[in-house]
Amino acid sequence: MRLRKSPATTKAVGPSPSPAPLSWTDRTLLAVALVAGIAVTAAGEWELARQVGISRTVAPLLAVVIDVYVLAAVRAAKGRDIAAALTMMGGAQVAAHLLRTGHISASVALVAAVSLVAPVVIWRVHALAGAGRAVIAPEVPKPTMDLTRVGTPPWKPSAQKWPLPLQPPAQRPISAAPTGGSGVVTAVVDQKPEKAPEIPQKPTADVIVRRLYDELGGRPATRHIRQALADANLPSSDGSCRQARLRVEHEEPELKELPPA
Repeated sequence: MRLRKSPATTKAVGPSPSPAPLSWTDRTLLAVALVAGIAVTAAGEWELARQVGISRTVAPLLAVVIDVYVLAAVRAAKGRDIAAALTMMGGAQVAAHLLRTGHISASVALVAAVSLVAPVVIWRVHALAGAGRAVIAPEVPKPTMDLTRVGTPPWKPSAQKWPLPLQPPAQRPISAAPTGGSGVVTAVVDQKPEKAPEIPQKPTADVIVRRLYDELGGRPATRHIRQALADANLPSSDGSCRQARLRVEHEEPELKELPPA
């Protein structure tokens, strides 16, 4: 049987543990790759801005916008934004080179895509600015109690000893009863309980129905049984009459052979 792993316990709210620090070589390689990549792609992004109709004065800012997005994504270490920023940077390079070589022209879709770069970058950079900030819950101080002014706590037993158990009262010796007194009357009491008067019980329906066989000299009909049960203040429905006759004939099967009364 495979044991089910227990779910990981949730930790208290706070900043996530920081990764292991990078070595000097790793930091140098990352910085060189980032600076060189931005420098190489800046010219293509500037050229793309000019090809889609942006003025020469404002065209360099397109490279600044895309590069700022790349730096913000790398600094926040968000994988999706890093992929989106690098895709934007690579797409700008491909579009600029295709426009320069004449393979494509400045279509409506390309102009619209370049025009939306700045708003999208503003949105994502603002979102990444607060990505690394973790909400730290304020530490709630534990309640304290000043025991210097308090007497015995309610959960602590008092120093008073338990009272001693009560002693039974002293009993006086019982003196023997005087014998032979002239005023003493001796009576014999019967210890047997008195019997309750016997109440005659009503005959059951079976007894009454069995008696009808003898009185009528034959098998009684339902009307005979109903009348006899009603006279005895017993249930006298048709079902009760038939059930009583069946019980009697079950005890004495020969009664079934009698002719109907």
